[in-house]
Amino acid sequence: MTDDETFNFTIPKQPPGKPISAEEAERLLLEKLKKCEGEFQAALWDLAYFYSRTDRQQTAQEYLERYIANTDDPEKRASAFLGLGQLMEQTENYEAAISFYRQAFSLEPENTPTWYLINNNLGYCLNQFGRFTEAQGFCQSAIKIDPERHNAYKNLGISLAGQGQFAEAARNYVKALRANAADPRALKLLEQLYEQHPEIAGEIPDIRAQIQKCQQAVSAISDYRKKMNGSQ
Repeated sequence: MTDDETFNFTIPKQPPGKPISAEEAERLLLEKLKKCEGEFQAALWDLAYFYSRTDRQQTAQEYLERYIANTDDPEKRASAFLGLGQLMEQTENYEAAISFYRQAFSLEPENTPTWYLINNNLGYCLNQFGRFTEAQGFCQSAIKIDPERHNAYKNLGISLAGQGQFAEAARNYVKALRANAADPRALKLLEQLYEQHPEIAGEIPDIRAQIQKCQQAVSAISDYRKKMNGSQ
């Protein structure tokens, strides 16, 4: 990520094709699992994803565990443990999430997005327990892996704020917004931080101007999304 004043953003695209009901999607995926021996693992993965998106985390976990049991590939196993950790986050079971992320971490995956998310998500979960110093290291590792993604900057900001490093936390919230202003969570954290610690201005004299630019970017992207949704 550059140090200029550009704000980037990423908006998920709607998948092509005609929408179908959740019941129909489940039926098709279960048929795929039965019919396609060559795509058995892919079907397990797709079903786990489907159930996670339809608030059936326990069922999703069962399919991911089957996925792990049916592969010796460390990359695939790491991705599945990452998925299990994400499922635990969805139910706010952060202790279990940390356990799964550490299992994924031990497999040393080479895939950059997987490696990034393991580090970032570990940092996020450790922040939930106030383990800010430990979380900081994982967030910084994630940033080294992919400095263009925004999540780790946000989570690093949380860990720094938890250690009383408020100005540095603010800088990382701004970096998160410059990396992806379509995610407003860092803006809320930045606004709250400055409201609680206005002394940040002593280290960042233009902090108010930076917050305003972040607000404008988030607002502009929100308006853009509304316009695009209205045109569909």
